[in-house]
Amino acid sequence: MLKVGIIGVGAMGTQHFLRLMNKINGATVVAVSDINEARAKEVIAPYEGVRYFADPYALINDPEVDAIVIVSIDSTHEEYCLEAIRLKKYIFCEKPLSASAEGAKKVVDAEIAGGKRLIQMGFNRRFDPAYEELKELVVSGKLGEPLVAHCAHRNANYPPQYDDVIAVTGTAIHEIDTMSWLVGDYFTKAQVIFPKTTRHSKNKNLHDPQIVMLTTSSGMVVSCEIWVNCQYAYDIRCEVLCEDGTATLPRPKRVDVCTAQTHYTGMTTDGLGYFAEAYDREFQAWADACNADTYCAAAASAWDGYCAAVTTDSCLKSQKSGAIEPVPLTDRPDFYKG
Repeated sequence: MLKVGIIGVGAMGTQHFLRLMNKINGATVVAVSDINEARAKEVIAPYEGVRYFADPYALINDPEVDAIVIVSIDSTHEEYCLEAIRLKKYIFCEKPLSASAEGAKKVVDAEIAGGKRLIQMGFNRRFDPAYEELKELVVSGKLGEPLVAHCAHRNANYPPQYDDVIAVTGTAIHEIDTMSWLVGDYFTKAQVIFPKTTRHSKNKNLHDPQIVMLTTSSGMVVSCEIWVNCQYAYDIRCEVLCEDGTATLPRPKRVDVCTAQTHYTGMTTDGLGYFAEAYDREFQAWADACNADTYCAAAASAWDGYCAAVTTDSCLKSQKSGAIEPVPLTDRPDFYKG
């Protein structure tokens, strides 16, 4: 049985805690750390034997903890990963790997120096059945080479502290990793365009919506619409245009309703629930890999986390310059192939 320690039990961390305790075979949570002690103790109270640690480093170093799940604030991911790598403990790290490309490279270098792949990134769309189906079709070649992709990531509303930086590092990063994985390529250029801003934006430092334009090494162009105050629902879209046809991400199945001379299909504002199956599948894959003392080849690696960080850094530069910025990426090292 894999004994897991979780750092961070906010909304997502709590969901991961409950998932590991109730849905995932071969794993259980034995320790939790969070800056909000009262909140953490409330989460673990129904479960006997789960210990609270005020110090996350003490949790990582505890000999009873086999593997670490990092769901703390973004700025702490790098340091916790480095400590867990030092102890050769398996890691599940929610995005981003680090707040900067430079920091992400430190984590990659530490993992390579240790000689063992320990990190699985929490890019859960790689485990979503709809995205898997879309990728299978695109890479099969049945539609010819992919030329262009259009993506949209929309949230009903976000809190006032959400700004242009988080729009890239917290939201666009999902599309960045997903599209790189889906077409099997990395990005070489990035540009962020600010259209007219919605009146619903709560922060003067947030342009909402914004468009992220990415170019792959093969010349494919990916447009990503990021709109976090769309008001109506949580809505994820993706269409890939290929030489001989198009492939579009299927819409989630919802009840179709006719009433009062109105026809509609229900939607949701719950992003965590939207991808619940993908979260379940990625954690089961992680637990299975850890128990087998290996890594899950289907999951995002530390290198994928680094690639996402390099790309988001270029997007942040473009937000300020308005120009097309280079994305200084190279081919995947042999250590991360397979």
